[in-house]
Amino acid sequence: MTSTPQLLWRAAGALAIAHVVLIPVSLALEMPALFADGVGGIAEAYVEGDLTRSFAGGVLESFAFLMLVPVLVFLGRVLGRGGELAGWAAETGVLCGLAYVAVTFAVGFPAGGAAMYGAQHGLDLDAAFAINNVRIFAYFLSLLLLGGSTLGFAVAALAGHVHPRWWGGFGLATSVVLFASTPLATVNLHDWGTLVWMVWFVGVGVLLLRHRDDEREVANPQRERLSSGTL
Repeated sequence: MTSTPQLLWRAAGALAIAHVVLIPVSLALEMPALFADGVGGIAEAYVEGDLTRSFAGGVLESFAFLMLVPVLVFLGRVLGRGGELAGWAAETGVLCGLAYVAVTFAVGFPAGGAAMYGAQHGLDLDAAFAINNVRIFAYFLSLLLLGGSTLGFAVAALAGHVHPRWWGGFGLATSVVLFASTPLATVNLHDWGTLVWMVWFVGVGVLLLRHRDDEREVANPQRERLSSGTL
């Protein structure tokens, strides 16, 4: 098995942490209307809001999600070499994660931008509210995809013995919270899943930065059999 260069571990770690850092910064610039705010929130956040500032925040958030793609692919590669279960789980993590990014780009960003632009250019507030709700409901459902991605990587980490406590154990707990977040949106508790995931993902980034080649990257059954003389 070819060892993964240390530089790639660090690059993936830096991108993971940058993604988490940029999300709250971009949201502070966007100041989007929330579901609980109703039509009044559309008037306050979108009609009276700063279009340039909000769109700048949207572009920044787009770059944050773009940074997530190479991290997902890297995790899939290093975690997928620990056997059949690890490979299956890691690939699931990558695919669910990429679907999460795709939903955000294809539905979330365009709907939010269209709602604000329309609200400032004569669009009826009820119509803008409906368009913005497309963004919000896409976010609610995308949490299931993020949960599936987290679960896949957590199982792969446990199967391959790669940072099993944080990537594996805490990753499993994080995925459960994410899966619960979609139904909890009915009582406005959906953001807890994202917050827990951000804590977990910062830890993933830190461990990527600190990873050393002398640590066990993945379980290699063939190497273990050779070293024990069973082959």
